[in-house]
Amino acid sequence: MGILEWNHKQLLDLGLQVTDSCLATVNESSDWSATGELRGQHFGDVVADEAGLQHLVDAGVNVFSEESGLLDQGSTVTAVLDPIDGSTNAAREIPYWTSAICLLQRGEPVAAVVRLSGSAGVFTAIRGQGAAFNGRKVVSSSTSLLKKSVVFVNGYPRHYLGWAQMRALGSAALEISLLAKGSGDAFIDCSDGLAVWDYLAAALILVEAGGVVDVQNDDLLAPTLDRGRRKVVAACNPQILNALMSEPGDASLHG
Repeated sequence: MGILEWNHKQLLDLGLQVTDSCLATVNESSDWSATGELRGQHFGDVVADEAGLQHLVDAGVNVFSEESGLLDQGSTVTAVLDPIDGSTNAAREIPYWTSAICLLQRGEPVAAVVRLSGSAGVFTAIRGQGAAFNGRKVVSSSTSLLKKSVVFVNGYPRHYLGWAQMRALGSAALEISLLAKGSGDAFIDCSDGLAVWDYLAAALILVEAGGVVDVQNDDLLAPTLDRGRRKVVAACNPQILNALMSEPGDASLHG
Protein backbone atom coordinates (compact mmCIF):
# COMPACT_ATOMS: atom_id res chain seq x y z
CA MET A 1 0.00 0.00 0.00
CA GLY A 2 1.33 3.42 -0.93
CA ILE A 3 2.03 6.41 1.28
CA LEU A 4 -1.09 8.50 1.81
CA GLU A 5 0.69 11.86 1.73
CA TRP A 6 4.03 11.96 -0.05
CA ASN A 7 6.63 14.65 0.52
CA HIS A 8 8.75 15.78 -2.41
CA LYS A 9 11.90 14.02 -1.23
CA GLN A 10 10.02 10.72 -1.00
CA LEU A 11 8.76 11.23 -4.55
CA LEU A 12 12.28 11.93 -5.78
CA ASP A 13 13.53 8.75 -4.09
CA LEU A 14 10.73 6.79 -5.78
CA GLY A 15 11.77 8.24 -9.14
CA LEU A 16 15.37 7.21 -8.53
CA GLN A 17 14.30 3.64 -7.76
CA VAL A 18 12.08 3.43 -10.84
CA THR A 19 14.66 4.74 -13.31
CA ASP A 20 17.37 2.55 -11.83
CA SER A 21 15.18 -0.51 -12.37
CA CYS A 22 14.26 0.54 -15.90
CA LEU A 23 17.88 0.93 -16.97
CA ALA A 24 18.96 -2.28 -15.23
CA THR A 25 16.76 -4.25 -17.64
CA VAL A 26 18.66 -3.00 -20.70
CA ASN A 27 21.67 -5.15 -19.89
CA GLU A 28 19.35 -8.15 -19.59
CA SER A 29 17.27 -7.49 -22.71
CA SER A 30 18.40 -9.24 -25.87
CA ASP A 31 15.34 -8.52 -28.01
CA TRP A 32 15.24 -4.94 -29.27
CA SER A 33 13.06 -5.62 -32.28
CA ALA A 34 9.90 -3.57 -32.82
CA THR A 35 6.73 -4.78 -31.12
CA GLY A 36 4.47 -3.39 -33.86
CA GLU A 37 2.02 -2.23 -31.17
CA LEU A 38 2.97 1.42 -30.62
CA ARG A 39 4.98 3.94 -32.62
CA GLY A 40 8.70 3.33 -32.05
CA GLN A 41 8.12 0.69 -29.36
CA HIS A 42 10.70 -2.07 -28.93
CA PHE A 43 10.44 -5.17 -26.79
CA GLY A 44 13.22 -3.70 -24.65
CA ASP A 45 10.92 -0.75 -23.88
CA VAL A 46 8.22 -3.13 -22.67
CA VAL A 47 10.62 -5.00 -20.37
CA ALA A 48 11.88 -1.72 -18.91
CA ASP A 49 8.31 -0.51 -18.42
CA GLU A 50 7.37 -3.65 -16.52
CA ALA A 51 10.34 -3.17 -14.19
CA GLY A 52 9.46 0.47 -13.47
CA LEU A 53 5.75 -0.23 -13.10
CA GLN A 54 6.37 -2.75 -10.35
CA HIS A 55 7.74 -0.03 -8.06
CA LEU A 56 4.95 2.40 -8.95
CA VAL A 57 2.16 -0.13 -8.48
CA ASP A 58 3.61 -1.15 -5.11
CA ALA A 59 3.82 2.53 -4.15
CA GLY A 60 0.15 2.96 -4.97
CA VAL A 61 0.58 5.96 -7.28
CA ASN A 62 -1.08 6.61 -10.62
CA VAL A 63 1.03 6.05 -13.73
CA PHE A 64 1.03 7.55 -17.21
CA SER A 65 3.60 5.63 -19.22
CA GLU A 66 4.58 5.80 -22.86
CA GLU A 67 4.49 2.04 -23.09
CA SER A 68 1.46 1.03 -21.01
CA GLY A 69 -0.73 4.12 -20.86
CA LEU A 70 -2.70 5.31 -17.84
CA LEU A 71 -3.06 3.36 -14.59
CA ASP A 72 -5.36 5.02 -12.06
CA GLN A 73 -4.82 3.84 -8.50
CA GLY A 74 -6.79 6.67 -6.95
CA SER A 75 -3.69 8.48 -5.71
CA THR A 76 -2.98 12.21 -5.51
CA VAL A 77 0.37 11.38 -7.14
CA THR A 78 0.87 10.56 -10.83
CA ALA A 79 4.13 9.36 -12.34
CA VAL A 80 4.74 10.35 -15.97
CA LEU A 81 7.19 7.70 -17.15
CA ASP A 82 9.33 7.13 -20.21
CA PRO A 83 11.12 3.89 -19.30
CA ILE A 84 13.66 4.26 -22.11
CA ASP A 85 13.89 7.56 -23.98
CA GLY A 86 16.07 7.00 -27.02
CA SER A 87 15.21 3.34 -27.44
CA THR A 88 16.33 3.35 -31.09
CA ASN A 89 19.76 4.32 -29.78
CA ALA A 90 19.59 1.55 -27.18
CA ALA A 91 18.55 -0.97 -29.83
CA ARG A 92 21.52 0.01 -32.00
CA GLU A 93 23.95 0.22 -29.06
CA ILE A 94 24.39 3.98 -29.43
CA PRO A 95 25.08 5.18 -25.86
CA TYR A 96 22.68 8.14 -25.78
CA TRP A 97 19.48 7.21 -23.99
CA THR A 98 17.86 7.72 -20.62
CA SER A 99 15.09 6.69 -18.28
CA ALA A 100 12.90 9.65 -17.35
CA ILE A 101 10.17 10.16 -14.78
CA CYS A 102 8.29 13.18 -13.49
CA LEU A 103 6.18 12.91 -10.34
CA LEU A 104 3.07 15.08 -10.20
CA GLN A 105 1.23 15.85 -6.97
CA ARG A 106 -2.34 17.01 -7.42
CA GLY A 107 -1.54 17.72 -11.05
CA GLU A 108 1.63 19.76 -10.46
CA PRO A 109 5.12 18.48 -11.38
CA VAL A 110 7.14 18.42 -8.17
CA ALA A 111 10.04 15.97 -8.67
CA ALA A 112 11.94 14.69 -11.68
CA VAL A 113 14.66 12.19 -12.52
CA VAL A 114 16.49 11.66 -15.80
CA ARG A 115 18.98 8.81 -15.47
CA LEU A 116 21.58 8.46 -18.22
CA SER A 117 22.61 5.17 -19.75
CA GLY A 118 25.52 3.21 -18.34
CA SER A 119 27.28 5.07 -15.56
CA ALA A 120 26.95 8.50 -17.18
CA GLY A 121 25.02 9.97 -14.24
CA VAL A 122 21.61 11.16 -13.10
CA PHE A 123 19.81 14.52 -13.20
CA THR A 124 17.33 15.30 -10.42
CA ALA A 125 15.09 18.19 -9.46
CA ILE A 126 12.58 19.10 -6.79
CA ARG A 127 10.29 22.00 -7.59
CA GLY A 128 11.47 25.15 -5.87
CA GLN A 129 14.70 23.52 -4.67
CA GLY A 130 16.85 23.57 -7.80
CA ALA A 131 18.36 20.85 -9.99
CA ALA A 132 21.37 18.60 -9.56
CA PHE A 133 23.60 16.25 -11.54
CA ASN A 134 24.98 13.37 -9.50
CA GLY A 135 23.91 15.22 -6.37
CA ARG A 136 25.69 18.49 -7.18
CA LYS A 137 23.68 21.62 -7.94
CA VAL A 138 23.68 22.71 -11.58
CA VAL A 139 22.78 25.95 -13.34
CA SER A 140 22.15 26.57 -17.01
CA SER A 141 24.50 28.51 -19.28
CA SER A 142 24.71 32.29 -19.23
CA THR A 143 25.25 32.43 -23.01
CA SER A 144 23.22 35.32 -24.40
CA LEU A 145 24.02 35.15 -28.12
CA LEU A 146 22.53 32.53 -30.41
CA LYS A 147 25.56 32.78 -32.69
CA LYS A 148 27.70 31.49 -29.83
CA SER A 149 25.32 28.71 -28.81
CA VAL A 150 25.42 24.93 -29.06
CA VAL A 151 21.90 23.81 -29.97
CA PHE A 152 20.39 20.32 -29.76
CA VAL A 153 17.96 19.52 -32.59
CA ASN A 154 15.25 16.89 -32.79
CA GLY A 155 14.06 16.40 -36.37
CA TYR A 156 15.01 18.64 -39.27
CA PRO A 157 14.98 22.46 -39.11
CA ARG A 158 13.84 24.13 -42.32
CA HIS A 159 16.91 26.31 -42.41
CA TYR A 160 20.00 27.29 -40.44
CA LEU A 161 18.89 29.23 -37.39
CA GLY A 162 22.13 31.02 -36.58
CA TRP A 163 23.72 28.81 -33.93
CA ALA A 164 27.45 28.23 -33.53
CA GLN A 165 27.11 24.44 -33.53
CA MET A 166 24.33 21.85 -33.40
CA ARG A 167 23.98 18.33 -32.04
CA ALA A 168 21.38 15.60 -32.57
CA LEU A 169 21.63 12.83 -29.97
CA GLY A 170 18.26 11.12 -30.41
CA SER A 171 16.89 11.54 -26.88
CA ALA A 172 14.94 14.69 -26.00
CA ALA A 173 15.08 13.93 -22.28
CA LEU A 174 18.87 13.70 -22.46
CA GLU A 175 19.29 16.82 -24.59
CA ILE A 176 17.02 19.06 -22.52
CA SER A 177 18.61 17.82 -19.30
CA LEU A 178 22.10 18.57 -20.61
CA LEU A 179 21.07 22.23 -20.92
CA ALA A 180 20.61 22.27 -17.16
CA LYS A 181 24.34 21.90 -16.56
CA GLY A 182 25.54 24.09 -19.40
CA SER A 183 26.52 21.31 -21.81
CA GLY A 184 24.38 23.03 -24.42
CA ASP A 185 22.43 26.25 -24.76
CA ALA A 186 19.16 25.34 -26.47
CA PHE A 187 16.93 22.52 -27.71
CA ILE A 188 14.58 22.71 -30.69
CA ASP A 189 11.96 20.15 -31.64
CA CYS A 190 11.52 20.26 -35.41
CA SER A 191 9.67 16.94 -35.65
CA ASP A 192 5.92 16.39 -35.52
CA GLY A 193 6.06 17.04 -31.78
CA LEU A 194 6.96 15.42 -28.48
CA ALA A 195 4.70 13.62 -26.03
CA VAL A 196 4.52 14.66 -22.39
CA TRP A 197 6.71 11.75 -21.22
CA ASP A 198 9.45 12.85 -23.67
CA TYR A 199 9.96 16.29 -22.17
CA LEU A 200 8.28 16.80 -18.79
CA ALA A 201 10.96 15.44 -16.43
CA ALA A 202 13.79 17.14 -18.30
CA ALA A 203 11.83 20.38 -18.57
CA LEU A 204 11.33 20.56 -14.80
CA ILE A 205 15.05 19.89 -14.33
CA LEU A 206 15.97 22.68 -16.75
CA VAL A 207 13.56 25.20 -15.23
CA GLU A 208 14.94 24.44 -11.77
CA ALA A 209 18.44 25.06 -13.15
CA GLY A 210 17.42 28.51 -14.39
CA GLY A 211 16.46 27.66 -17.96
CA VAL A 212 13.20 28.21 -19.82
CA VAL A 213 10.87 25.95 -21.82
CA ASP A 214 8.14 26.77 -24.31
CA VAL A 215 5.61 23.99 -24.92
CA GLN A 216 3.21 24.64 -27.79
CA ASN A 217 -0.39 25.13 -26.68
CA ASP A 218 0.31 23.83 -23.18
CA ASP A 219 1.27 25.07 -19.74
CA LEU A 220 4.50 23.36 -18.75
CA LEU A 221 3.50 23.21 -15.10
CA ALA A 222 -0.03 21.96 -15.82
CA PRO A 223 0.64 19.16 -18.32
CA THR A 224 -2.13 17.48 -20.25
CA LEU A 225 -1.97 13.73 -19.72
CA ASP A 226 -2.77 12.56 -23.21
CA ARG A 227 -0.90 11.05 -26.14
CA GLY A 228 -0.94 14.31 -28.08
CA ARG A 229 2.33 15.68 -29.41
CA ARG A 230 3.53 19.25 -28.90
CA LYS A 231 6.38 21.40 -30.19
CA VAL A 232 9.00 22.09 -27.55
CA VAL A 233 11.71 24.76 -27.54
CA ALA A 234 14.01 25.02 -24.53
CA ALA A 235 16.95 27.28 -23.72
CA CYS A 236 19.43 28.20 -21.04
CA ASN A 237 17.82 31.62 -20.60
CA PRO A 238 15.08 33.86 -22.05
CA GLN A 239 17.45 35.68 -24.43
CA ILE A 240 18.32 32.50 -26.32
CA LEU A 241 14.72 31.26 -26.28
CA ASN A 242 13.48 34.57 -27.70
CA ALA A 243 16.16 34.52 -30.39
CA LEU A 244 14.99 31.09 -31.53
CA MET A 245 11.26 31.85 -31.30
CA SER A 246 11.66 35.06 -33.30
CA GLU A 247 13.16 33.28 -36.30
CA PRO A 248 10.84 34.31 -39.17
CA GLY A 249 8.88 31.81 -41.21
CA ASP A 250 9.90 28.61 -39.47
CA ALA A 251 6.68 26.67 -38.91
CA SER A 252 8.63 23.91 -37.20
CA LEU A 253 9.12 26.27 -34.25
CA HIS A 254 5.81 28.06 -34.18
CA GLY A 255 3.45 25.20 -35.00
